[in-house]
Amino acid sequence: MTFDEVWITLVAGLFGTLIGAIATVIAAIIGRQPTLAAVVDSRISVLMEIYEKTIGELRAEIARLEEKIDVYERTIRDLRDHISQLEAKIDVLKSELKKASASPPEPILPAS
Repeated sequence: MTFDEVWITLVAGLFGTLIGAIATVIAAIIGRQPTLAAVVDSRISVLMEIYEKTIGELRAEIARLEEKIDVYERTIRDLRDHISQLEAKIDVLKSELKKASASPPEPILPAS
Protein backbone atom coordinates (compact mmCIF):
# COMPACT_ATOMS: atom_id res chain seq x y z
CA MET A 1 0.00 0.00 0.00
CA THR A 2 1.13 3.44 -0.83
CA PHE A 3 0.88 6.49 1.33
CA ASP A 4 -2.15 7.84 -0.64
CA GLU A 5 -4.00 4.55 -0.34
CA VAL A 6 -3.59 4.63 3.44
CA TRP A 7 -5.02 8.13 3.70
CA ILE A 8 -7.93 7.30 1.39
CA THR A 9 -8.72 4.23 3.50
CA LEU A 10 -8.41 6.25 6.69
CA VAL A 11 -10.64 9.06 5.41
CA ALA A 12 -13.20 6.55 4.12
CA GLY A 13 -13.23 4.85 7.51
CA LEU A 14 -13.60 8.18 9.25
CA PHE A 15 -16.58 9.16 7.06
CA GLY A 16 -18.14 5.74 7.61
CA THR A 17 -17.76 6.13 11.36
CA LEU A 18 -19.19 9.65 11.22
CA ILE A 19 -22.20 8.50 9.17
CA GLY A 20 -22.74 5.62 11.60
CA ALA A 21 -22.61 7.97 14.59
CA ILE A 22 -25.11 10.35 12.99
CA ALA A 23 -27.40 7.43 12.16
CA THR A 24 -27.16 6.22 15.79
CA VAL A 25 -28.05 9.67 17.13
CA ILE A 26 -31.01 9.96 14.73
CA ALA A 27 -32.22 6.48 15.73
CA ALA A 28 -31.96 7.45 19.40
CA ILE A 29 -33.94 10.64 18.78
CA ILE A 30 -36.60 8.72 16.87
CA GLY A 31 -36.69 6.12 19.64
CA ARG A 32 -37.18 8.85 22.27
CA GLN A 33 -39.90 10.62 20.36
CA PRO A 34 -42.87 9.15 22.28
CA THR A 35 -41.18 10.17 25.53
CA LEU A 36 -40.50 13.61 24.12
CA ALA A 37 -44.13 13.90 22.98
CA ALA A 38 -45.30 12.95 26.48
CA VAL A 39 -43.06 15.61 28.04
CA VAL A 40 -44.31 18.23 25.59
CA ASP A 41 -47.93 17.22 26.25
CA SER A 42 -47.47 17.45 30.02
CA ARG A 43 -45.84 20.87 29.71
CA ILE A 44 -48.62 22.06 27.47
CA SER A 45 -51.14 20.80 30.03
CA VAL A 46 -49.36 22.69 32.80
CA LEU A 47 -49.32 25.86 30.69
CA MET A 48 -53.02 25.49 29.91
CA GLU A 49 -53.82 25.08 33.62
CA ILE A 50 -51.81 28.20 34.45
CA TYR A 51 -53.54 30.16 31.68
CA GLU A 52 -56.98 28.96 32.78
CA LYS A 53 -56.21 29.99 36.38
CA THR A 54 -54.96 33.38 35.19
CA ILE A 55 -58.03 33.87 33.00
CA GLY A 56 -60.26 33.01 35.97
CA GLU A 57 -58.45 35.53 38.16
CA LEU A 58 -58.74 38.18 35.45
CA ARG A 59 -62.45 37.50 35.04
CA ALA A 60 -62.94 37.88 38.81
CA GLU A 61 -61.02 41.16 38.73
CA ILE A 62 -63.13 42.38 35.82
CA ALA A 63 -66.30 41.54 37.78
CA ARG A 64 -65.00 43.50 40.80
CA LEU A 65 -64.15 46.45 38.58
CA GLU A 66 -67.58 46.34 36.94
CA GLU A 67 -69.18 46.46 40.39
CA LYS A 68 -67.06 49.50 41.25
CA ILE A 69 -68.08 51.14 37.99
CA ASP A 70 -71.75 50.54 38.87
CA VAL A 71 -71.23 52.17 42.27
CA TYR A 72 -69.44 55.14 40.68
CA GLU A 73 -72.18 55.54 38.06
CA ARG A 74 -74.85 55.54 40.79
CA THR A 75 -72.86 58.11 42.77
CA ILE A 76 -72.49 60.32 39.71
CA ARG A 77 -76.22 60.03 39.00
CA ASP A 78 -77.04 60.97 42.61
CA LEU A 79 -74.64 63.92 42.48
CA ARG A 80 -76.17 65.13 39.23
CA ASP A 81 -79.63 64.97 40.82
CA HIS A 82 -78.34 66.91 43.82
CA ILE A 83 -76.74 69.50 41.53
CA SER A 84 -80.04 69.88 39.67
CA GLN A 85 -81.84 70.48 42.97
CA LEU A 86 -79.25 73.05 44.00
CA GLU A 87 -79.55 74.80 40.64
CA ALA A 88 -83.33 74.93 41.08
CA LYS A 89 -82.87 76.51 44.54
CA ILE A 90 -80.40 79.00 43.07
CA ASP A 91 -82.95 79.94 40.39
CA VAL A 92 -85.61 80.50 43.09
CA LEU A 93 -83.22 82.63 45.13
CA LYS A 94 -82.26 84.65 42.04
CA SER A 95 -85.89 85.36 41.22
CA GLU A 96 -86.59 86.39 44.85
CA LEU A 97 -83.53 88.64 44.79
CA LYS A 98 -84.70 90.18 41.53
CA LYS A 99 -88.16 90.87 43.01
CA ALA A 100 -86.63 92.35 46.15
CA SER A 101 -84.32 94.66 44.19
CA ALA A 102 -87.15 95.71 41.83
CA SER A 103 -89.42 96.90 44.63
CA PRO A 104 -88.45 100.09 46.51
CA PRO A 105 -86.96 99.55 49.90
CA GLU A 106 -89.26 100.03 52.85
CA PRO A 107 -88.39 103.12 54.88
CA ILE A 108 -86.97 102.57 58.25
CA LEU A 109 -89.07 104.40 60.83
CA PRO A 110 -87.53 105.61 64.07
CA ALA A 111 -88.63 103.72 67.06
CA SER A 112 -90.96 105.74 69.26
